Amino acid sequence: MENGRCIVLLSGGIDSATALWWAKGKFEEVYALTFLYGQRHSVELEYAKKLAEMAGVREHILVDLTFLKRVGGSALTDEKMEVPEGPYPPEGTISTYVPLRNSVFGVVAGAYMEVYGITDLVIGVHASDVPNYPDTRPEWASALEALLNAGSSLAFDRKLRIRVHTPLVGLKKPDIIRLGLKLGVPYEWTWSCYSPVDGKPCGKCPTCVQRAEAFAEVGIPDPLLVRLEKEEKKEV
Repeated sequence: MENGRCIVLLSGGIDSATALWWAKGKFEEVYALTFLYGQRHSVELEYAKKLAEMAGVREHILVDLTFLKRVGGSALTDEKMEVPEGPYPPEGTISTYVPLRNSVFGVVAGAYMEVYGITDLVIGVHASDVPNYPDTRPEWASALEALLNAGSSLAFDRKLRIRVHTPLVGLKKPDIIRLGLKLGVPYEWTWSCYSPVDGKPCGKCPTCVQRAEAFAEVGIPDPLLVRLEKEEKKEV
């Protein structure tokens, strides 16, 4: 186990949940950082809160970055833009990319790290997103680490080295799920959908399609859908 503490960027999805459970096994204390950035719905925020509680994090911090909605340029923040349906394209930036979102998240996390005296940041970026999101690539994570070390008083005054951990960076979605199952990630409490309908995943947006394909490849039903179906039956 690593000494000390870390901050995990927690969105409420499969990847960040797996990164959170990975961090639990590596660090003595884990803090979770979740962002309100003007996304179309708040469902993922509720799931992030649930995951943070289940993981027993030291503190779960919700940060308001709704200025990203005013920036626009993404189907996730601009309601005039339609959320695409079907699988992710084989390459090219997709309309659900939020301009420099992960970079903003990383810098904000760095500010909290500086104040809290935390030198380790865990981010759940992974190989499945690399063809469509420029801020999920290994070179992006390395650049973020360099930036934080160049601009933080942790390095400047205290001569501490900031590390950005990307434990999933070489994994595709099915392998992330396999890892998470070994770690005990409660996938029934993770959320992926961009366009929920009546509190349920739409099943049509790219992340819903990717999620369904991943669980199918692993060979198990999606635990989220199983839970929602059980809850619906109880209500009837």
